[in-house]
Amino acid sequence: MLLRHPRLMAVSLAHFTIDVFNSMSPVLLAFFSQPMGLTNAQVGLAASLYTLVASLFQPAFGWLTDRYDGRWFGVAGLLWTLSLLSLAVTLGQTGVIWLLAIPFVLAAFGSAAFHPQGTMNATSLGEGRQASGASVFFFFGQMGLGLGPALAGLILGGVGPAGIPVLALAGLPVAVWLAVALRPTNPSRGKIRQALSRRAPPVAASVLLALVGLAGLRAWANFGIATFLPKFYQDQGWGPASYGLVTSVLMMGSAIGGVLGGPAADRWGRRMIVAGTLFAAVPPLLFLPVADGAAVFVLAAVAGALLGASQSIIVVLAQALLPGGKATASGLTLGFMFASGAVGGIINGWMADRIGLTLTLQSVALVAFGAAMCALALPATRTTSSGAETERSMV
Repeated sequence: MLLRHPRLMAVSLAHFTIDVFNSMSPVLLAFFSQPMGLTNAQVGLAASLYTLVASLFQPAFGWLTDRYDGRWFGVAGLLWTLSLLSLAVTLGQTGVIWLLAIPFVLAAFGSAAFHPQGTMNATSLGEGRQASGASVFFFFGQMGLGLGPALAGLILGGVGPAGIPVLALAGLPVAVWLAVALRPTNPSRGKIRQALSRRAPPVAASVLLALVGLAGLRAWANFGIATFLPKFYQDQGWGPASYGLVTSVLMMGSAIGGVLGGPAADRWGRRMIVAGTLFAAVPPLLFLPVADGAAVFVLAAVAGALLGASQSIIVVLAQALLPGGKATASGLTLGFMFASGAVGGIINGWMADRIGLTLTLQSVALVAFGAAMCALALPATRTTSSGAETERSMV
């Protein structure tokens, strides 16, 4: 049983822990935006810089993980993020923007170091269990992303910023377990050469372009709604606990959607599920900023689930094009999606200061529509004689 596998559970629990803190970022920025007088563009820029650092350095950390002992990149990355975000919150109480911003952005290096080795270990459980291991790993991460905003809101609204460093101490036992559970992951030189000698089969340029567009636009839509939802409801007069909760509902919906999306794609085809869920996400994204009461939480959950359904499927599609070192492929794939979301966040922040947050959040629906159109340009999947699904034009 996968849930009894010590290595998988160690990296999954560590994924949960680091993503709890990663997802606190929009709530922390919203909390400090009023006393510091931050504009929407500054909030978007800070959140995007965090994501850009976490994304741009993932391929490098993935390359290093494939060649050395990835265990220490995971442990150090987890501790680094928890420590630097705690420092950012502590220094942010001074009211000096750069004292908050510098450790805040630097904290993203820990996320960049952790994710490639975590993904590699989760998909290295033996033949036939790669997808199952990845689904467990990403589910724990999504649950962390879902819990983080609500937890941050409750702490900030209750005990204040001082509660964040105290929470970070809970991550220390997780880091110790991660170090103990992971065996050295450095393969022999022969295995490295053999892995690096593998090349992806020829891929049509149109397929590659469609996949890039799909991954980038879907990441932009997901990042855009998650980053500015707390700020939007803060402007509506909501307290930290309330706008943290609605952001968590969005993220929890994404976690559930991700778990359901993978098996659905295996059964009915990847293109159908990716395109269908992204098209279906357009109405809830469009109406969420103008909804009231309980409808806000319902639409947030639905939008999150529909956006989250395609995440793991896109990773699987991209990894099929990048055989060789697993951590390197994971770093490139996740890094590109993170970077795309960050660039989109900068654009959304610029828009929000000019046309308002309501229209800016509604524009995310158009981005999701564009991602769905890119998905339609992908080849349909087919079932082979062994029951496995492949992409017609990708092999």
